[in-house]
Amino acid sequence: MDKYRFAVCDDEEAIRNLIAGWLSKSPYEAEIKEYDSGEELIRDIDAGINFDILFLDIAMGGTDGIDTARELGMRVEKNGRSMRASRPLIIYVTGVPDRMGDAFGVKAYDYLLKPVSQPVFEGELRRAVEELKRLDAQLVCETRYEDAQIEQYIVVQAGRDTLNLKYRDVIYIESNGRKSIIHSEGNAYDVYKQMSEFENELGKMFFRIHRGYLVNMQHIKGYSRTEVYMDNGESLIISKYKYGEFIKAYMNFLA
Repeated sequence: MDKYRFAVCDDEEAIRNLIAGWLSKSPYEAEIKEYDSGEELIRDIDAGINFDILFLDIAMGGTDGIDTARELGMRVEKNGRSMRASRPLIIYVTGVPDRMGDAFGVKAYDYLLKPVSQPVFEGELRRAVEELKRLDAQLVCETRYEDAQIEQYIVVQAGRDTLNLKYRDVIYIESNGRKSIIHSEGNAYDVYKQMSEFENELGKMFFRIHRGYLVNMQHIKGYSRTEVYMDNGESLIISKYKYGEFIKAYMNFLA
């Protein structure tokens, strides 16, 4: 069984004790820590203590729950991650419903309104743990995917030069008669290789949106019914006959 770290931050001792008691009786093996202020919680996190789920009050003396979450968010963003997809998942336990908009503004996972019943609390805890498992599975898939990409190169002849280009560095490939142009960040290479050969070689990471363009789906920033927007700022035409197939392929890629 996975072991978790739960934290409860509330300046009301009775509420802290109640939630910590429910957590200790949950089916999850967990370490539980209580805090009576946001400042104390932040000090521990800065000292390297990490939590999986944080039950956080909004209206506290000193640093309130919203400001505490913002402080946590600043630390997460420094590590290059999304607050919503990071530890800890923040669940507000509050008696101040009119501040729920602020709560979601700092990417809280969810909220519970006081007084909280034990069945409602247990349901929310179960949902949050399932979300943690989903995030962990996603992280494993992303790590495996990135590791696999490290060894994937495309070998091409550009003039007198033989180039080894990582798949991930290729933004898109453009058809140019009997040749193709490989576009990467800041570079374009003319190669004597036809688009159909690239399409067969590169696999599902790439999709041919038009007879003239084969795009790397890792570099797609957005799309409309007529164009695909790449992360280098270029917009490429998508064939109306390819649109439906493209949507399906791109959704599968994101999944």
